[in-house]
Amino acid sequence: MELMRVTQVFLLYLQASNFYIAGFAAKDCTVTVNQEPFIEGHLTNNVTINCTFISNCVDTPSVLWFRINSNRTTNLCSGACSSTPSNGRFILAGASSGGNAALRIQQLTQADNGMYYCGVGFQKSTSIKSKQMGNGTMLVFKGSTDTGSNELLESTLLVILTLYTICITILLVQTIRLMQKANSNHNHSRNSPNEEQKSRAFKELAQEFNKKYSNKNQEAEEEAQPHNDRIYQNA
Repeated sequence: MELMRVTQVFLLYLQASNFYIAGFAAKDCTVTVNQEPFIEGHLTNNVTINCTFISNCVDTPSVLWFRINSNRTTNLCSGACSSTPSNGRFILAGASSGGNAALRIQQLTQADNGMYYCGVGFQKSTSIKSKQMGNGTMLVFKGSTDTGSNELLESTLLVILTLYTICITILLVQTIRLMQKANSNHNHSRNSPNEEQKSRAFKELAQEFNKKYSNKNQEAEEEAQPHNDRIYQNA
């Protein structure tokens, strides 16, 4: 749809510029225009959009360049494009007589973003095939817009990485605390006597106490026996 609209504009512009001159028509004049599909440019820098054509026509061609952005079609050259700057920044960089109709744009701005169409016409021919346009070249910026997107992406990734690091740190701290608590409980249970150990120690203590008590009673009886014998003898 956009290409048809630009083609119509191109042909109407050629008609208005008196590019059709019947007396000098070359009915077999044909031209084929080729453009690269896209090109990268950097803001504030210069860029050259290539356009080549092949023709069997004998006269000198006229070159026009159009730009479409935001559904708006703009004729970039006042009249036919030439090596003299048009609108201050648009220059025909190639030699049209040699099949080169490249456009050079100086000091790219954000407004230069869009689709660029190259049109080549031979004014002495009335054949429709002598006025053709390329398929268009998309100018892709690698300037501030991409830089801002890259910075936003880097910031987002940095935030995600920071949150991920914090989560990992919290998990590690909790794991270490749980391990320390488990080790502490294990050591406490290992060092503290259980009920069986307590019962065994109590029995051993009771047996030792009974043994000592029995020994003392026996010694007391042995000491009292000679005393009783003496009493009986005196009696």
